[in-house]
Amino acid sequence: MRRSLRSRLLAWTIGGMALLVALFAVGVYAAAHRALVGGFEESLAATARALAASVKQEPKKIEVEFDEREMPEFRRPDRPGYFQLWGPDGAVLKRSASLAPSTGGRTGPAADLPRLEGTSGAAVFHDLALPDGRPGRAVVLLFLPQVEEDDEDGHRKAPPAPQPVTLIVARETAGLDAELAAIRWLMAGAAGATLLLTLVVAALVVRQGLRPLETLAARIAAVREENLDAAIPVEGMPRELAPVGERLNDLLRRLGDVLGRERAFTADAAHELRTPLAGIRSTIEVALARPRKPDEYGRALADCLDIARQMQTLVDNLLVLTRMEGGQVALRPEVVRVGELLEALWRPHAAEAQARGIVLERRLPADLQCTADRDLLVMVVSNLLANAVEYANDGGRIEVLGQAADDTLELSVANTGCTLSAAEVRHVFDRFWRGDSARTGTGVHCGLGLSLVERAVQALGGAVSATVSPYGPVLGGGRFVVRVTLPAALP
Repeated sequence: MRRSLRSRLLAWTIGGMALLVALFAVGVYAAAHRALVGGFEESLAATARALAASVKQEPKKIEVEFDEREMPEFRRPDRPGYFQLWGPDGAVLKRSASLAPSTGGRTGPAADLPRLEGTSGAAVFHDLALPDGRPGRAVVLLFLPQVEEDDEDGHRKAPPAPQPVTLIVARETAGLDAELAAIRWLMAGAAGATLLLTLVVAALVVRQGLRPLETLAARIAAVREENLDAAIPVEGMPRELAPVGERLNDLLRRLGDVLGRERAFTADAAHELRTPLAGIRSTIEVALARPRKPDEYGRALADCLDIARQMQTLVDNLLVLTRMEGGQVALRPEVVRVGELLEALWRPHAAEAQARGIVLERRLPADLQCTADRDLLVMVVSNLLANAVEYANDGGRIEVLGQAADDTLELSVANTGCTLSAAEVRHVFDRFWRGDSARTGTGVHCGLGLSLVERAVQALGGAVSATVSPYGPVLGGGRFVVRVTLPAALP
């Protein structure tokens, strides 16, 4: 099932926003965690340093000059802090009152903190379970006590070598954990509220943003086959959608042109076929109107056969044109000598041209040749010659020019006696178009010759154009020229 554009936009928007909110929340929580834990550890380290300052190395023993009354946190009956001091031999030098047997009403031996590993001169932090089972965090301080150089009588003696002392200070982390949990819940609630608000805002924004698409869809739906020329209004469209509307209008115009040509083709084909059919029908009706001699029936059948041949030529041309327009022509390249081909294709028209006084002038190299599909090239040249003979004026001239240049073959066929205007020449490649609208003949010259030429040249990978220019008062009319450019060899 296809997802809608609306759901995709919402999914990507909410997904992106969720990622940003998650990253922001994690960043804020990490900063808060670092600040709170750092403050907690700094307080532990400050307490440990204060305790370490009260430890003195005397000549015979290590003395702890610390009064717990200055730090009541170690004497609280409820949730107290803890500290413990070990000498170099592992003996306990001092422990906090919270570790004494009477703390909290307990009896029995004194409790001990675990002796954790430390680094000389640096505070090392550890998580641990406090003696009363609460989670806590401890700082381990391994240090050398201050040396006492005077004895009890005030006499100076040689200073003793200081011995390392281990101090551990521990506190519960319940308050810290509660603050961090509160921050986590706050971040989660803020993130959820932000995402919910983002969903609402994104839904409104996407709905408003897609409204022009819905408007464009409605305008497209209003287009009907009979009004393809009606342009889709692009005024007021967003800048990003305006090119879409313009391209759609261009597509509709081209579709309208295609449908118009198809309708015209259907009408023209029906007209071209109706004329010979009417001729066959009228010939048969006249022959059957009364009894006739056998030779009269023979002439009627001969007339019908001529008309049938013309109809077959028309249908064959239509089929060839349709195959070429559908790209169904398989090319078979071979070397073709253009001069020999022109000579062979001119023979069927030579008698008519001579009878009408039409002169053929050929100007092309004797060795002019190209690699092309012979059948298509024959179709091009034969139609150009037939068209030139058909429309040249009596006593006129037909010119065939050919040359090879830059890996291309240029061939032009011109005839005098053209009465077309420059505007009419643009239609000569349209199917069933004739310059003489009164012409009623059928067959080869029914308005398909130059259409076949254009499609065949395109199939050969070339281009064709037609122009008309004045020729002079002697021969009369204009000079109609069809220029064909073909690659010297098929790709």
